[in-house]
Amino acid sequence: MRAGNTPRHSPAAAIAGGPTRLRWCGVAGVVAMRVLLSMFVVLLLGAASAHAQVYHGNDTGGIIPWSCENEAAAPQIAARYCARWDKYYRITSVHPHYGDFIAFNCLWAPSVNPYALPAVRPRSGCFYERLPPAVRALY
Repeated sequence: MRAGNTPRHSPAAAIAGGPTRLRWCGVAGVVAMRVLLSMFVVLLLGAASAHAQVYHGNDTGGIIPWSCENEAAAPQIAARYCARWDKYYRITSVHPHYGDFIAFNCLWAPSVNPYALPAVRPRSGCFYERLPPAVRALY
């Protein structure tokens, strides 16, 4: 034990400037720690993105949770997902209610079964009806 009853390799000894096994070596250690910290922050920010994801899917297709924004982006989401297997997408159903899904198939060619699996065209944007205010302000 050292003065103040702290062991030689304790965190308290490291803060006080005593010898420790966890000490980084000079400027190179500080730079390495900053690089590791910045890589960790970048990975966290990438994982926390708010993009629509395919809820369930495999190489034959998948489903996307419905929202107005997801419906507008569904062709890009499905195309990106099917591109993993070098396939084309076809959106087969859109149920425009929260809690429902947008279904799509991944096909080898865009001309495969156009009548058995008809394509559904999703909306290209979100348009909300602007309601008048419930209370009028008197000036």
